[in-house]
This record gives sequence, structure tokens and C-alpha cells, in this order.
Amino acid sequence: MTPSQLSDRLNQRAEQVCQELIPSGKRKGHEWVAGDVHGAAGDSLKVCLGGGKIGVWADFATNLRGGDLLDLWVVARGIDLRQAMNEAACWLGIAADARDSRPKRNYRRPDRPKEIRALDPNGAVVAYLRSRGIPDATLKAYRVAEQPGRLRFPQLADNAGVMVFPYLRDGQLLNCKYLALARPDGKKQTLQEGGCEPCLFGWQAIPATVRTVVITEGEIDAMTLHQFGIPALSVPMGGGGGAKQDWIESDYDHLQRFDVIYLAMDRDEPGRQAAAEIVRRLGAERCRIVEWPEPYKDANECLIVGKFGRTEFARCITGARTMDPEELTPASAYLAAVLNEFYPAPDTPRGLATPWAKVGDRLRFRPGELTIWTGWSGHGKSLVLNHLVAAGLPRDEKFCIASMEMMPARTLQRLVRQLTGLDQPTPGCISHCIGWLESKLWLFDLLGTAKTDRMLEVFAYAVRRYQIKQFVVDSIAKCGLAEDDYNGQKALVERLVDFAHRYGAHVHLVSHSRKGTDEKTPPGKMDVKGTGAITDLADNVITIWRNKPKEEQRARVEADGQAFDSEKPDAALIVSKQRHGGWEGEIWLWFDPKSQQYLANCDNSPTVYVDYIARN
Repeated sequence: MTPSQLSDRLNQRAEQVCQELIPSGKRKGHEWVAGDVHGAAGDSLKVCLGGGKIGVWADFATNLRGGDLLDLWVVARGIDLRQAMNEAACWLGIAADARDSRPKRNYRRPDRPKEIRALDPNGAVVAYLRSRGIPDATLKAYRVAEQPGRLRFPQLADNAGVMVFPYLRDGQLLNCKYLALARPDGKKQTLQEGGCEPCLFGWQAIPATVRTVVITEGEIDAMTLHQFGIPALSVPMGGGGGAKQDWIESDYDHLQRFDVIYLAMDRDEPGRQAAAEIVRRLGAERCRIVEWPEPYKDANECLIVGKFGRTEFARCITGARTMDPEELTPASAYLAAVLNEFYPAPDTPRGLATPWAKVGDRLRFRPGELTIWTGWSGHGKSLVLNHLVAAGLPRDEKFCIASMEMMPARTLQRLVRQLTGLDQPTPGCISHCIGWLESKLWLFDLLGTAKTDRMLEVFAYAVRRYQIKQFVVDSIAKCGLAEDDYNGQKALVERLVDFAHRYGAHVHLVSHSRKGTDEKTPPGKMDVKGTGAITDLADNVITIWRNKPKEEQRARVEADGQAFDSEKPDAALIVSKQRHGGWEGEIWLWFDPKSQQYLANCDNSPTVYVDYIARN
């Protein structure tokens, strides 16, 4: 929840909140009164308990003109806004989402920079920063320092200016960035500590109670805005998308304290890419895009070239635009995408491939699609899907599995076998494998009937925070719908399709087949249990069929004490619909019971996706 949303919830219990925070006060008419925010005797503190100004308060004894009940929580408890939000949410009985789901990264803490020194008032670093319009008070607020040039840039002399930007959060040094004044060939010389946690620059300069913040593309841009009373942070690695914005995962929870986040990136293509990535992951509802007027590229250029002052910067911030609804888009915006359909670029995402080379590009699980996996009960739908996950993980795909029919530990047991190719891996191998899955695999941990709303909320969170793009839902029968609730089934599939389109994800949905006369022949697309809309709305429909006639023949031969030797396949993967790929057909597979893998040929060996070498 944002602070405003949480405050609205507190307003619904305004009098109880006042009793909690200031129990010595009392109600007078439509107000809660006390001597001050700490509960002294008197009536100088007044909190409105009803009407249009519910939650608004003022402490006339101390001249505190507070905002809402969340601000009152901050002052009464003597804590910062983030702590107040956590306490208030707990008091309201609101559980925080996925506090423990963040991968346990092994970041190192940077050593205190050697020979670091305070800025020399007469030195080159201060002279440069003053030329950029940054006052000494702002440098002190952001704790900028300097260092001899040779320590970070061997080609520089000792007296060459090198700025040190400390990345601090909650009083801890998480990273350091170094910027040399010298620019050979006009290019910046920067270094950042390796292996340290990426985070925003400037947390120590943000007042504890503010609810809006500006995120800029550079440290000097953030300091530019700060001097005009605008709370500002900077991204650590500049513009662009992807890994450049890895700080979002680290700072995600800390940014929850802001109602509005203004994105003041550079006015160029990398800046636009960065803004789009941040909006996508932090949510369009609270992000605003600051656009610098031409010809100025960034905040600091507006200051030193455009001679911007407080009024001009405030105008840019208040004029920031929201992101237009994704549904309202002119056709011209799709020109590049249409060209790419005809002439795909080399780096165009082709989708997740199957584990079997003989399939090739005939079947891929592309972004923005929904695949239905069907077949008779017990024919291996989930097992084949698990194998697809095992094969995709080493290719840097991230998965979330919602297996409501099986305990997470059992799902992971099968996956560990498929990853290692071993029937009984050692405890050390299992630990290594589970550790390897960190930052690659998440599970939606709800056994039984899932609530669709909650499942999709969690999926959306997983995309925004962790960039997961492959989701497995096993199965539709466990999504809280009756077998004859055809409208509900159609609505569920529509929502999964919408989710896949919106987030560029691929959803794998397991749906059982209707009961047949026997299991000796594969069911078809029309045999999927439930409404026909399930297969109509899907992009792909895949049937998994287990070769029961072969198994029955094996049982008869072995019962007679003979060795069974047959090269017939154990299973078939049948593609009966592929809306965008075009190819439909069947692939024969051979099952290896020890590794739980499906092999492309009868003489193939299982693939080892995660290797483990025991160390004594």
C-alpha cells in the first residue's frame, strides 16, 4: 500500500487510532483533543474524527501542523514514515506481501575508501561541482568526498580530482562510485565497487516524512534538485533498461513510503528506456514522467545553461505527466513492431524452447501467450511441464510454479531429479541444487483451491519485482471453479490471457481431459474438460499421452519371466493448436524413470542441467 492508501484505511478507524497513539486524550464533539502529540494535559492538539477533513490534525502547543493520521503516527511514536507504515499496517491487520521472497544475494560491503578525505574548499573537485551549480550544503547532505586519482585510475596523477559518491541506506554504506574529473576523448571515467548491492544514491538526504521523491539519471542531477527543496535520488548505473535498473529489487520495499515517484531521466533514448522499465516495475499509478524542455538534456543542464531556479524546476515537476493507458495507442506506435514481424531483429525474443533438439523452432513458448497442457489423468502432464522448467532454468528463464495439486517439497523433489539426472542425489547435491535455484524459481505456495484474484496479484508482483516471465498453473481444476461453471472458466482463461499480454509473460495452464472409453488413444483438442472457450482463447494446445499399450505389453512379457525389449516410445507430445507458430503435429518421447526426464530418442541419456562435484 502507498501512504495515502494506508492513511485512508486509518481514517475508517480514526477514533481508535487516536486512542492507540494518544490514549490520554479524549473526544470532544467531532475532535480528539490532548495537550500535545505526546499526550500532555490540555486541548492544544486537535484531530478531526469525521467529515471531509477526517484525520487532519494540528498541535498548536508546538506549532506542528500535521497532515493525516499516518503523519500523526510518525510524530507520536517518534519514528520515520517507513516504520510508521509497517506499524500501522500491522495494527490494521494488513499483511505485507512477500517480505521473505527476495532472493538472498551474497553482496559484499565495500571497504571504506582508502585515503578518502573531505572536500577541499579550494580543490579541483569543489571547483568543478561549484561550476555545475552545486552548493557546499548540498555536497554535505549527500556526503560527497574526494580521493587521490591514482588509487582508482592509475593513469591519473595524485592531484587529479576524483569524486566519491557514497551509496548509503539506513546508515549503512552499500556501495561507492568514483568519477574522475579528467575526461580523455571527452568520455566519463567512472568506477563502481564490484559485487556490492545496487541501490539508489542519496537516501541519507531524503527527509524521513516526505511522500514524494524524484529519481534522476545522475548523482549531480539529484543534487541539483535538492538545493531547491526537491527530495531527489539517483539511479546508480544511468539510463537504459535491464540490468541497469537492478537496484529496483533492492530498493523496492524502501520506495513503498512514496505516494508519487517522479522520474526525471535524461531527455534521450537511454533515459526513455530507463523510465519505461521503472514505471513497468514500480507501477504506472504512482509514477510521473518529468520532461525537460528542449534543448536541455537533464536537470543540471537546466540549471547551468537554462538558468533554472526554484520556480522553473517546480513547474517541471508539477507538469509531469502520467503514463497513458496501455489500451489507448495510435497505430503509428506499432511501426517498429510490425517491421520486426516481417524482418525480425537478431535479438528478438523467440520464446522458450523445448528440451528436445528434434523439435527445433517448430514449437516455442513465446512472450504474451497462453498454452493449455491437457491429457488423460496420470499421463504425465505435470511431469513434462516440470522437465520444460528444468531445461529452461539454465537458459536464464525465471519460473513461478503454482502447483495446487502437489506440495512444494514434492514438486521440488521431482525437479531436483530432472535437473541432476539422478534418482537419489546426495544431501550435498540436493543442497547445491536448491541453492542454484535461488533467483531462478519461485513457488506460489497454496495447496488446494486457489483464489484467482490473489494468484494474479502475486503473479503481477513477481513480474514487476523479479522479472519472472514463465508461469505454471497446475491446474484449472484447483482455481476455485466448479466443473460446470463454464462462465467462470471462460473468465479465468480470459484473465490469464490478459495477464500474459500485459506483462509479456507466458502462462502454462494444465487442464484435464474428459473421461473417455479407454486411454489407449490420445484425447484431442475437443476432449478438454469444461467450456470450449478454454482452447478457443489459448494460443497453444498440447496433449500429453502415455503409451499405455506398451506398458500393458511390458507387464505381460515380464509376467512370463521374459526380458522386455521394445523401441516403441513411452509418450507423445501432440500439438493440436499453435496460433502463431503454424506447426501442428506430434513428437514421440522416451521416459527415463530414474531422472524423470523425457528423452528425444530411445538411446539418449538424461541431460545434467545442474552439475555437482562433492568436495571433501
